[in-house]
Amino acid sequence: MPITDKLKVRNDSELLSYMINISPELREDINLPVQGQSLVPIGKLIVSNERYKNAFINAINVIGLTLIHRNYWEDPWENFTNNGVMYFGDSFREMAVDIADVFDYNTYATDVDHFLENVVPDVYEYVHRLNYQKFYKTTTSDAQMAMAFATEGGLLTLVDEIVSSLWEGYKYDKYIVNKYMLCRRIVDGTVTSVQIPNYDSLTARQRVSFLKSVSNKLIFRNPNYNPMGMRIATPFEKQIAILNTDFEADMSTEVLATSFFRNDAEMKTRLALIDGYGNHDVVRLTEVLGDQFIPFTSDELAALANVPVSIIDDEFFQNKTYALDNVAETELENVMSANTAGIKRTSFYNPETLKNNHWLHYWGVKATSPMKQAVVFTKDAVGVTTIAVSPESASLIAGSELKLASVVTTTGFANKAVLWSVDSTSAGLGVTIDQSGLLKVPSTVTADTEITVTATSIADSSKTATATITVASSTIPSITSVTVTAAGSATTIAASSTLQMSASVVKVGNPSTDVTWSVDTASATDGFTISSTGLLTAPESPTVAKVTVTATSIFDTSKKGTKELTVGNARNK
Repeated sequence: MPITDKLKVRNDSELLSYMINISPELREDINLPVQGQSLVPIGKLIVSNERYKNAFINAINVIGLTLIHRNYWEDPWENFTNNGVMYFGDSFREMAVDIADVFDYNTYATDVDHFLENVVPDVYEYVHRLNYQKFYKTTTSDAQMAMAFATEGGLLTLVDEIVSSLWEGYKYDKYIVNKYMLCRRIVDGTVTSVQIPNYDSLTARQRVSFLKSVSNKLIFRNPNYNPMGMRIATPFEKQIAILNTDFEADMSTEVLATSFFRNDAEMKTRLALIDGYGNHDVVRLTEVLGDQFIPFTSDELAALANVPVSIIDDEFFQNKTYALDNVAETELENVMSANTAGIKRTSFYNPETLKNNHWLHYWGVKATSPMKQAVVFTKDAVGVTTIAVSPESASLIAGSELKLASVVTTTGFANKAVLWSVDSTSAGLGVTIDQSGLLKVPSTVTADTEITVTATSIADSSKTATATITVASSTIPSITSVTVTAAGSATTIAASSTLQMSASVVKVGNPSTDVTWSVDTASATDGFTISSTGLLTAPESPTVAKVTVTATSIFDTSKKGTKELTVGNARNK
């Protein structure tokens, strides 16, 4: 049983002694059990006294924290996925400064005023917000507690069940969420992807040699291994190589003893395991993350299955626990750490059902850094297949702005980001586009000017796409109103007859005046139909007393016109 190994106890008596010793309330009033004697008398005393029972439950809490701290279940990512504690507020700001700009001395040697100019450093920042608030719950009864003292091994079993159901759930969820966040970044193309050429024909030692060559590059300042494009470096001691279990098994015997993964003083980068990049506990992730979980497609999972290794900075994960109000109690200070400061354990005793509900609350931030280096290795070719800009064409009045988007199709998790630019003529007129795709046209640009916007793939600069934006006149096309009339100004429609409807659309500028026709739901259910040209047809035996016809502008669907007609010969009229 895991508790016996972790707490160094061999039986119920030793476990109860441990619990009494860590609880001031129990230690003051209750004698330690004697080996070989029944625990039932002590159990009756604890269960029948509310103060002792609460102290006993709190002792289970201490054991849970102790086992978490001592890796009751060893999360292989525990030592690099926790990044401290938030003590106040609901967000924290991650900041980094790129290297300073360089200037040519001779260019400015005669510029006597240049020293007065301010040079703003390239400061990058990203705000991470509290986004993970979960709790776990289990129930125990007085009868269970009493039986635990009366049954050999029962106390060990009771504590193990409570700890396992709460703490192990919490730790398992941490791991699968961290794994999902890394894989989501990989699929989204924000982790630099590198193909291992001819992977299947290489020996394990050759594969590791290739990984090592990239690991060596990370210790030099380089803008190519983080999505911000910052010139940063990651020393070996901060690099975490995350190997899938199959890859590690293949290479361990042949390579581990002499490779850069050695877990000793000569180690160049640290090693962690992952149980496969292409398999995820979808059911549990859906329960834990809800709408924040975006399932991977079958193609994405197949591509992830071809990932043997990734290397990340040990601050790639920006997870922080939120310091709940139980951060430190005297008995817990020796076992609590930054990993457990955001955990709150509570219990509630229901005197009617004679049961205890136990809760474990965890609040924190789950996030990854766009400012830290990360690289993923794949068997697949890395490249950009297609790129498109949306919208491909549009009209925009001077003095306004338009947000464009890129759609990039890749293989091997190539970077999907693009560099946005406008043609030189438009740039000379003051037209700008930022790297989020926001196009701004100054009010001084004349009508009918054509602006060419280009999106260039960062991963493959030969792949581009363009959009043409035409500057329209200052009159903004719009629909003012839609009015519906019936032929001959009719106000009724008879059974088994037709009636032509018309729509009068008042517009500004030159928008489309086309409309779509519809009838109200009740009339449609009753058998009324209307064609795309506005021809209304009544059924043979209508039951509704009135039918409402609606014409909706295609250009502006918020603009509609309606006409209510009385139904002649309706059976329920």
